Amino acid sequence: MTPVDRAVFVAAYSRLVAEVWADPVKERALDEDPRGFLAGYGLELPEDVQVRVVRDVADADPDLEVQVESWESAATTGAFVLFVPSLLPVAQAELAEDELDSVVAGLDSSCACCCPCCCT
Repeated sequence: MTPVDRAVFVAAYSRLVAEVWADPVKERALDEDPRGFLAGYGLELPEDVQVRVVRDVADADPDLEVQVESWESAATTGAFVLFVPSLLPVAQAELAEDELDSVVAGLDSSCACCCPCCCT
């Protein structure tokens, strides 16, 4: 795989995952027709390649290199495994009063930098 081909695959795969996370209709479409769904992102596979979708792999960080290798070897192995990592919710935590006092608009209030943040 050339660096350009890899970049094209990574961009398409990243867009696919982001849209599956954001849109339940796309999530269902992926489940119903993974091959067609991939083709919609420019990721076309030979008809004899089986597509398997793996979601929410427990206790595993998404590994982009594993995904690239699966794509690259699909024609040879006859199988492509599409990993769709889980979208973990943002952790919710409460800040203590002193932590809240030290934060102003996302900045540390002790900032002693020059203009414009202190002078406007």
